[in-house]
Amino acid sequence: MALDAVNDRWSLHIVRALAFGASRYTEILRAVGAPRDVLAARLRKLAESGIIQARSTANGGTAGYELTQKGKDLGQVILVLKRWGDTYSDGDVSRVDFIHDVCGQVFVAEVRCRACGKPVRSGELSLEQEASGC
Repeated sequence: MALDAVNDRWSLHIVRALAFGASRYTEILRAVGAPRDVLAARLRKLAESGIIQARSTANGGTAGYELTQKGKDLGQVILVLKRWGDTYSDGDVSRVDFIHDVCGQVFVAEVRCRACGKPVRSGELSLEQEASGC
């Protein structure tokens, strides 16, 4: 299942920290706030799941962590969660806006249909039934 890789309290926070520029263990620790042993365990789990990878130094040590393509794609999910949070957060919670570097405008994540390009809303999807092999 897709959520198995990030079904704990800290994993999405780690992916978010990496997506927003943290790479070294201490930077991730500061951004996430998890206990050190928990952070180390989650980094291992995310690496085993293929979401992150350790960056190596020239002498073989670890220089930090980075998202794999799988992790970068998960970052898109976090952007959609951010939009949901911005929509339903209390008014006194500060928001952070992202600027789309290509056009210079504030970016708002939206789920769209690949075929028609229209936004997809809850209740507008149905499951395609697989053909039975019997």
